[in-house]
Amino acid sequence: MLIAAFAAAAVLAPGQGEAVIRCRVLASGQLSRCVVVSETPKGANVGAFALMLAKNYRVAPDDRRIRDGMITIPMQFKLPGATP
Repeated sequence: MLIAAFAAAAVLAPGQGEAVIRCRVLASGQLSRCVVVSETPKGANVGAFALMLAKNYRVAPDDRRIRDGMITIPMQFKLPGATP
């Protein structure tokens, strides 16, 4: 299902993309109020795919990337068989 969702999101990309999201970290480690900081290629909805993944993401309370209750997460996506 996730590969199909990414394939749909990456229509303008040749099977790959990058996104950076920024989220609030709850005491439970869940992410909340995530926003897309950047996505490549622009307009390919790779950022929307990253936000979808963030719903199931958990962060350890001692994760060094957490600053003032917020975390920035870069994500890279590549479909199987996609060329760089």
